[in-house]
Amino acid sequence: MMNRHDPFSDESLIEAVQGGDRNAAARLYDRHADRVHRICYRIVLDPSQVQDCVQEVWLKVFRKIGRFHCDRSFTGWLNTVTANTAIDYCRRLVKHRNHIKNGGIHPGMAANENPGIRQLDSELVNKRIRDALEGISVNQRTAFILRYYEHVPVADIAGTLGCTEGAVRTHIRRSLLALRAKLAGKIDV
Repeated sequence: MMNRHDPFSDESLIEAVQGGDRNAAARLYDRHADRVHRICYRIVLDPSQVQDCVQEVWLKVFRKIGRFHCDRSFTGWLNTVTANTAIDYCRRLVKHRNHIKNGGIHPGMAANENPGIRQLDSELVNKRIRDALEGISVNQRTAFILRYYEHVPVADIAGTLGCTEGAVRTHIRRSLLALRAKLAGKIDV
């Protein structure tokens, strides 16, 4: 992928990063940081945890970039690493919160989170959508987000989730049905 402000392709930047060029790593990061943040935000759904998840993604990317082969799509590989990291992070977060609910509070963890005051209607709608997304399975949420927010083809989502295209379509269909049911009557259009 080439950026109109950056004349270097992802492939040339990756080769430079594999050769130890830190400036190329920064360019690659800058080019894809927004996408990684969006995917993490939409899967994790907890604004206070998103940045930690994003950092985990970039640590994995730069640890594994030496083994990346430029015959693959970097964006597709990055989407896979991001989605899988966010799914794992989300599962650990749920497990941790269940541990806290059962009485085991870790030092430094706040028991109450303040999501902030929502003043605009659009923010309220987005919050309701996030709440509805939180109520569906991680795989359904990931398939939905990659398909409808990031416009990733079903075949690529199947590769990301490690399942068949039919299973992805099922995840997407179930997510849409669940979201419709959860949002019915909650948002006035």
